Amino acid sequence: MSVTDDEIRADTLRVMMAYQSLITEKRWDEWAELWAENGVCEFPYAPRGRKNAYVGRAEILAYMSGTTGKVTIDGTDDLRVHPALDPHVAIVEVTIRGHVPATGAAYGQTYVSIFEVKDSKLQHYREYWNPLVSIDAQGGDREAWTRGFGAPTGASASEAGE
Repeated sequence: MSVTDDEIRADTLRVMMAYQSLITEKRWDEWAELWAENGVCEFPYAPRGRKNAYVGRAEILAYMSGTTGKVTIDGTDDLRVHPALDPHVAIVEVTIRGHVPATGAAYGQTYVSIFEVKDSKLQHYREYWNPLVSIDAQGGDREAWTRGFGAPTGASASEAGE
């Protein structure tokens, strides 16, 4: 029996909602299990010096769990889910309300994310957001921000390139 587009779409939306819930709760081990072994987590708008793609479950988990404590999420607003014509794809818009513990600054960021799910695993995730909001909330020092968020090991922002 073949799987229908509606069943595939429901699975895509299930994975996407689990992603949203588990990442907010910082339940990293369960969150990592949503990913395909060779999944890709991509940040197309990453500024120069910040790594813009992480490949494989282990690399993605290492990056994301390393962000714990940098921003505290106090809540989400305006979660909008847009299923795509391709049943393996969902687009999400969400606004995060939070703060940066290191500076006390408010953090308000809107994200647009594209989820691609196959065989109940997240294959490709693209996140579009404004890095300036994060840089400003963390004190405005781009070099320090880049070092703390995904610069290749041992590289400064100026060495890391685009």
